[in-house]
Amino acid sequence: MTDHELYARWVPRSVVDLEVEGSPDRNGVGAIRVFHIGPVRTREEITTFDPPHRMAYRVLSLPLPVRNCRSDLLLVSDEDGNGCTLHWDSWFETVIPLTGGIMRQLMGSSTAKMAAGIAEEAQRRAPSA
Repeated sequence: MTDHELYARWVPRSVVDLEVEGSPDRNGVGAIRVFHIGPVRTREEITTFDPPHRMAYRVLSLPLPVRNCRSDLLLVSDEDGNGCTLHWDSWFETVIPLTGGIMRQLMGSSTAKMAAGIAEEAQRRAPSA
């Protein structure tokens, strides 16, 4: 979930570029990644980077009527150590009154696709039993 290049695998017809490298890892704090899905472009800045357990980012530009958008991703290991749960919390303010529900659905749909991709990648990388 902390490697920007993998996100393009999880969202059809998308490209993800690293506009600014972060520190100490290129995907780390300060990294600015740009998602291109067709003509739509979204820019995000990494604000917390603790791979593989936690990552947070703030949205710098998004083609939706929202502002102050930020997200926190946290992987929590299961008690038996055989899996984990991804907690993906996002916050935003709507610019247009009464559009919060619609924006939550749009952003939730996108997040669900990426979370499914993260889960598939984890399954692919999991050691065989």
